[in-house]
Amino acid sequence: MEHMTVSYPMTLRLLSSQTGSRPLPAQFHYSARDPLAVTVVFDAQSESPVSWVFARDLLAEGLDGRAGIGDISLWPTEDEAGLPALQIRLSSPDGDAYILASASQVEEFLARTWRVVPPGAESALLGIDLALVSLLDGA
Repeated sequence: MEHMTVSYPMTLRLLSSQTGSRPLPAQFHYSARDPLAVTVVFDAQSESPVSWVFARDLLAEGLDGRAGIGDISLWPTEDEAGLPALQIRLSSPDGDAYILASASQVEEFLARTWRVVPPGAESALLGIDLALVSLLDGA
């Protein structure tokens, strides 16, 4: 299979109770080589970009309802203009970040990834079935 990737730039909003919100440039990445994961690079052009990796399915689930536990959680909401948005909470030992993304842009990014690897076809690319058979044969 040809190696295929999707890169999608978005301007998100970093939310803060103290300072309001500010634009947060981000680059969403997807690769058929790691078909279950999405990588988001925040402030990619800065001296200290920050990357987070999470499940593609989690991103999709967050558009429809609260999803995720632990370090990453997502839920549907509205932006300041009343348009559909996705709220993303990233938690680390340094604190929590609350980020707002356009739901339509996230949907477009996901649609592009699904054209590369349709939902449910990820395991074929990972060879999980073959690996499980191999493991079970050796048991």
